[in-house]
Amino acid sequence: WRPKQLKITMRYKQTIIVKNNFNVVKKCFKNITLLKYLIKWQPIKLINWDGIQTGDIAHIKIWLFGWKDFKVKHEFHKEDGNILYFTDFNLSLPLGLNYWKHNHIIKNKINKVTITDDLEFKHKYKIFEFILYIPLILPIMIRKITYKTYFNKINKID
Repeated sequence: WRPKQLKITMRYKQTIIVKNNFNVVKKCFKNITLLKYLIKWQPIKLINWDGIQTGDIAHIKIWLFGWKDFKVKHEFHKEDGNILYFTDFNLSLPLGLNYWKHNHIIKNKINKVTITDDLEFKHKYKIFEFILYIPLILPIMIRKITYKTYFNKINKID
């Protein structure tokens, strides 16, 4: 299941490098503990998280001028010794958003792991795409710090 692909006007992509074992990073992405850490200091409430397999649902409430429901359905793409790749697509979006696609691509590199967040979204009114851009990408931008701090902490435990 996928929502209808719309002409996308808003996109944000970032790649972070962490110095961790790929299998450890993969395992963390399948565990709710990482998600809880990523949203810990943000105006986000976790309602439900089934996992990252195809059909799994993630439901959060995000504070954007009041608490709003934000639900996505995951589609699992690939997992092997070099990549973990899954996408979340919109089910229920706040504030007139009508499309959301967030690719999560974790790659095994020599002595490091790259984590890429590739986000696309659309609003029914173009002006609101610009207004909502920063509030919607900020939780992803913050991952430049939170991924590194989380996986540094994991390194100390191993």
